[in-house]
Amino acid sequence: MENIKTPVLRRISSKIGGAVAIGALASMAVLTASPMANAANEPNWTNGCRGYWYTTSFHGYCSSVTRAGDFQLFGGCNNEPNYYGKWIELSRGYSGKFDADECTFKVNSASVFYSN
Repeated sequence: MENIKTPVLRRISSKIGGAVAIGALASMAVLTASPMANAANEPNWTNGCRGYWYTTSFHGYCSSVTRAGDFQLFGGCNNEPNYYGKWIELSRGYSGKFDADECTFKVNSASVFYSN
């Protein structure tokens, strides 16, 4: 009986080892082919808010709104129409994201506009 079990175990362990090796190679290929995400932000705050962007996504973020009013997020997209978000009324002291979107290819910039 042991002669039968030994070849079977060798085949199973060989298949598992091969699967692990293929998985490791596939994950290395994904890591080297994927662009690294980079983050940037608008240098100036607009009444406590500013735009942040990454490779293809962007959002408006407020640390603490200093003047209540209407805020709009702008996203500058590469090779496609730019994004102009809806005007969103934020109260004084609000903190957090207020709008977000994505570009298909690349984001060049994100900005926040204010109107009272």
